[in-house]
Amino acid sequence: MASGEKMIGVTVVVDGTNMGSISDEDGQFVITGVPVGRHTIKASFVGYEPIVLKEQMLSSGKEMVLSLRMRECVNELDEIVIKPRVNKQQPLNEMALTGARMFSVEEATRYAGGMADPARTASMFAGVAASGATNGISIHGNSPQMLQWRIEGIEVNNPNHFSEITEAGGGIFTSLNGSLLANSDFLTGAMPAEYGNALSGAFDMKMHSGNNSKYEHAFQLGTLGFDLASEGPLGKKGVTKASYIINYRYSFLKVATELHAINMENENLDYQDLSFKLNFPTQNAGTFSVWFTGLYDNYKNKIPDASEWETLWDMNSSWSKQSSFAGGLTHSVQLKKGGTLRSSIAMTDAYRKLGVDDYDTQMVETPNMKGKNNQWNLVGDILYQQKFTSRYTMLNGVNFQHLGFDLNLDLCPAVAQPLERVYKGDGNTNLTRFFTSHKLTLTDRLSTVAGLNLMWFGLNNQWLAEPRVSVAYKTSASNSVSLAYALNSRRENTDVYFVEKPIMGGGMASNKELGLTRSHHISFNFSQRLGDDAQLKIEPYYQYVFDVPVELGTTFSMINNRAFYVNRLLVNEGAGRNYGIDLTLEHYLKNGFYGMLTATVFKSEYRDAQGLWHNTRYDRRYITNLLGGKEWVVGRNHSNIFGLNARITLQGGDRYTPIPEGMTIEEIMERYDKTVPEDTDHPFTEQQKMNVGFAFSAKYTINRKNMAHHFILEYLKMESFQGQTIDLKTKKVVDKFTSLTFPNIAYRVEF
Repeated sequence: MASGEKMIGVTVVVDGTNMGSISDEDGQFVITGVPVGRHTIKASFVGYEPIVLKEQMLSSGKEMVLSLRMRECVNELDEIVIKPRVNKQQPLNEMALTGARMFSVEEATRYAGGMADPARTASMFAGVAASGATNGISIHGNSPQMLQWRIEGIEVNNPNHFSEITEAGGGIFTSLNGSLLANSDFLTGAMPAEYGNALSGAFDMKMHSGNNSKYEHAFQLGTLGFDLASEGPLGKKGVTKASYIINYRYSFLKVATELHAINMENENLDYQDLSFKLNFPTQNAGTFSVWFTGLYDNYKNKIPDASEWETLWDMNSSWSKQSSFAGGLTHSVQLKKGGTLRSSIAMTDAYRKLGVDDYDTQMVETPNMKGKNNQWNLVGDILYQQKFTSRYTMLNGVNFQHLGFDLNLDLCPAVAQPLERVYKGDGNTNLTRFFTSHKLTLTDRLSTVAGLNLMWFGLNNQWLAEPRVSVAYKTSASNSVSLAYALNSRRENTDVYFVEKPIMGGGMASNKELGLTRSHHISFNFSQRLGDDAQLKIEPYYQYVFDVPVELGTTFSMINNRAFYVNRLLVNEGAGRNYGIDLTLEHYLKNGFYGMLTATVFKSEYRDAQGLWHNTRYDRRYITNLLGGKEWVVGRNHSNIFGLNARITLQGGDRYTPIPEGMTIEEIMERYDKTVPEDTDHPFTEQQKMNVGFAFSAKYTINRKNMAHHFILEYLKMESFQGQTIDLKTKKVVDKFTSLTFPNIAYRVEF
């Protein structure tokens, strides 16, 4: 229910059969003897809205684990007849009335191009632009770094492999995959008060608990690496209901690169990650859980022989070692006076060490960049939620983050020049938030949520108050409208505040007094059911971003920054605006077929320190995704499943600042990164041609007694524009692209 309390006596049945069960005193239920394949699950309880979960997949090698959350009816039973309806786009967080949808793990493993990666799957949703070679999530023209990542309710650092270096806010794959991930929330609009320190949206990822009644294991081997997973009860079977789930993954990207399965010549990438969750329910003291996810990345770019150089970008080598983790202890208990109290103590850490070297034609090495960045965070989080009546729910919380850091970066200002300090800092600061949300259901059709988020950032001693309000109205049994407003704020990465540069008249200046970036966000939603198995959703939005860090005297704005560092002195005098309309037309999986069309038309602009407006880097103008698939039940006993899935993405090309005509190699070489500055008078005036992405997957599952064999073929191809440079042979300006091609052939066994 809304307060998170366990429900006894809920009837759960497999539709079309006489199989069912009733939840016990712990709110748990077990249904045995269900044949493999897809089934519709229905749950009902007097005084609550029925739940329908359609086309849930059950294989022979793994039990189906469902987490159901019921909502209390507002009207008396004799006033209205409740019919079960399906709306899998409805978020888990009932305070989010618009701009949010549930992220389904089953879809992440089924959709073509998802690669079992949450971020890549989310790029198929309306309003989200795929970044091509990375899994960065650009929402409504915002930078990927403006998205907040959460795990188990805790804000975490970017949880992607090779994060930030490939693109600020993005990476290659997320450390959590479908083996541990539970259904989660993906928010893209005006968010409720629970979410702070985010501008574009939030990915609120949950980890599911392991099976507490039997042991289950899985092993996957493919061209991208291998994956090990296990879950089961802790302690004596039948005595304790404690459980564990663990997943370890190692990538063969290094091998695949050498075989040119991925078009990243002279680059070696290998990574590994480990995630687990331990769950300990108690009789009277609530439930304790220990969770962890961590990753380790190793990257090396070998410089080719001088005779093989094609552009200025071939004249350097680079390497990096990265690691990050997030883990914590969470306690959830139902209070005797009503409501649920959830408390968490967690720690996150992100470490990066890197180096870049330049070479001349004689292969003489010169340092270009050298740095180390370590940021850790000790988090305390308390959340109290109570449903006082069927019409009123309250959610209050406090979040305290103790931010520690040890960071430094040295950079070459021009080729063959000695390294200069960009930033250096060590110490700690705090970020504290208090928030409250109140949901009032006025009638069976009209409901509203009002909330407030208070935030204090200790580094610059800035207090902020952020109101949030939304209202939803069911115009009929098949459609609804909603409107939401939110004032959001976000701090920059800690290293930005420690940038130092000399100023006229002597002395040094830094960004330590830089304030938080803020935005007004308004989103509207119109949702229309098209029968029981399809839905149309239209969502106009408008976002005004203010107090944006910009550089005086140039057109640089943090809105456009995609590098993992900043070497400029900034002031909060910039602004931005994003507006457009999202459309989602979805046919849910039925009789083995599903399909979805998402489309977005939008505009994204920013204002520089001089007060002039320009296109942002992420102003693609349009994004379209078309995906679908079909499953067939095959085999002698009709127990095997064969599925085909495909996806095509069409979106506006990348924005860029062209190299001015007549600019020589020597002039470009004077810059440390061998590119043209993007803070010229006319930034991002040019746009590449339409970006086309394609993905395909085929999966064949053989179900045997207590074991399932999965044969998987996945193919993903996308291209991203890296910028312009000079061809060393022709001395002409050329466009540089990175072509990402992932052909994954894998075998997975579950037992």
